[in-house]
Amino acid sequence: MQQHTDFWAGGFLYDRAKASVFLHKRDGNTRMNPHKWAFFGGQNDPGETYLDCFVREIGEEIGLTIVPDQAIPLREYWNPLVDQYRVVFYIESDVPAERLVLGEGAGFGWFTLDEAHRLDLAQKTREDLVYFVEHHLR
Repeated sequence: MQQHTDFWAGGFLYDRAKASVFLHKRDGNTRMNPHKWAFFGGQNDPGETYLDCFVREIGEEIGLTIVPDQAIPLREYWNPLVDQYRVVFYIESDVPAERLVLGEGAGFGWFTLDEAHRLDLAQKTREDLVYFVEHHLR
């Protein structure tokens, strides 16, 4: 399958032992999902692969340096809400929040999957988390 040239790539950290996800709260300085909880990620730079974009975004947004092999593909699809391709990854990690640095947004934190579903999540974040539970945790 040919890679799209205009896409969003992002994702989350997952602590299997605690069944928890690491998410961030978007601030009010964005037109997309202001003040909602969401995945880390963003728009690709020219020439980036899906994975390159995700690795860069995780570094920029929380200061976490990962090797590409750590990123596990979750799903990819056309997002009609923004008329753009969306690629989602996750990383199995138990890094403490205190070791991460917020580069963008209003906050971040670890949440059990039950807690995460009670947050004010961005629509696609909620859909992708449901997909994660249904297809990757069974």
